[in-house]
Amino acid sequence: MIAAGTLIDAGAIARDRDAVTEGVRLLEELVVLMPDRGDLKYCLANGLSSQADLVDAPQPLWFLVTRDNRRRARNLYSFIGLERSTPSISAQALTNLGNSLLTAFRFVEAYDSYFAALELDPTNGVALTGAAKALLHLVDSGVGDQQALLPIVSSYLQRAKKNPERIRQLAGDKAFEQISAMLELDLPVGKSRDLSTATEYQRFVAENRLSLSPAIEGLDLSLWRWDSLQIHSIIETIGSTPRPPSIFAIFNTLKADFLAARYLAYCGLKEVFPESGGYIDTLDFARYGITNATLLLSQRACLDLLDKVAVAASEYLGLPGNPQRISFANRWFEQQGGTGSVRLQPKIQEEISAGNSALIAITEVAGDIESGGFLRIKKELRNSSTHRFTVLHDRSCTSSRDSTFVEHCELDSFVDHLLGTLRLTRAMIIYFVQMVMNHEHMLHCDLLSAAQVLLPDHDRIRGRNAK
Repeated sequence: MIAAGTLIDAGAIARDRDAVTEGVRLLEELVVLMPDRGDLKYCLANGLSSQADLVDAPQPLWFLVTRDNRRRARNLYSFIGLERSTPSISAQALTNLGNSLLTAFRFVEAYDSYFAALELDPTNGVALTGAAKALLHLVDSGVGDQQALLPIVSSYLQRAKKNPERIRQLAGDKAFEQISAMLELDLPVGKSRDLSTATEYQRFVAENRLSLSPAIEGLDLSLWRWDSLQIHSIIETIGSTPRPPSIFAIFNTLKADFLAARYLAYCGLKEVFPESGGYIDTLDFARYGITNATLLLSQRACLDLLDKVAVAASEYLGLPGNPQRISFANRWFEQQGGTGSVRLQPKIQEEISAGNSALIAITEVAGDIESGGFLRIKKELRNSSTHRFTVLHDRSCTSSRDSTFVEHCELDSFVDHLLGTLRLTRAMIIYFVQMVMNHEHMLHCDLLSAAQVLLPDHDRIRGRNAK
């Protein structure tokens, strides 16, 4: 293990790919011999990440060439982060998971990962500065609310400055030098969002970071409609039909579907539905009823929304394919001959090469949700409750009688996955808005042949005024 760690760390600094590869080989042998050793898996994940970092290739080719290694690394980081037998190692794993997500322009997920790391280790300066970086990227991209986010960034940096040696301990001198300049940023200091007047549902949304708004963190309760994320405008030529573009109807539906799934989850967790059904107990601590069905419906609805993101991107970008056959799994990549490897579909690669980094985030999520990715459990849970039967249990997930047609899951574990799925879906919708914004910025449209059409607020048209 010492040899492997030395080869990986020194190889990364010296940019010696052979050394790192040998270190990874040794760790893979050790993990086979001692599969329960989380520290070995953590080191292996670091080695796989270092291998990817040492690949010299331009974007978007780099993301394809390093795809498998980075996916394996994220899977290991996530496993160790969830295991939590050693909180400090779990926090480092979640921090490194955040770093990997940040590299892939997955800023919302990266922030969530850093946040989870800080819950385990509030002194982790790398996670503190990582969370600040993620929010700054969202501000720079135009999708994040600068006024709301910069004070939060400032609070993270102030906490990190209080313990610089902890950053050195976790990241080393070289990384500390890179971070030091960031610690000196002069940013506005503000107060956290006031939730004293918030309803129980609003608190649930804020505490679990589930709002669909440019604020990302907390809620702006000064707004009547506080889920305020919007696609405000797109560019079209004068020759286009004068009717509103379909992208607005698509996004309105996408957004409403997520808000419905989120509210279903809240209602299921609060058990607000009146129960009218009588059930036979199966003597295995299983839970039956509308409440449990609601939780399962919410999780399924979230995964269905990922397919809708693929369809929405297809319509907006003019991607080929039958809308009835487009899915999140088949939209972005295609098989490369008989090699078994994949490549980006031509129009996706063209868009990414032109600078649309949000599409990198979306395609990377697609890789992680398939076999071998750390998000695959979310798809498996959806499939089991859609095509078979899923039963939730108060304790243990061992049924009184086994059946290949029934899947069993502990309630607490399922709730954790459900909240994670809601956060993932929220991130995907934000990436979709970011993708549209990036594409609009890339359009070089002659102002003489373009016109601006302003669409009214839906509530105003429907006669619903702000209270």
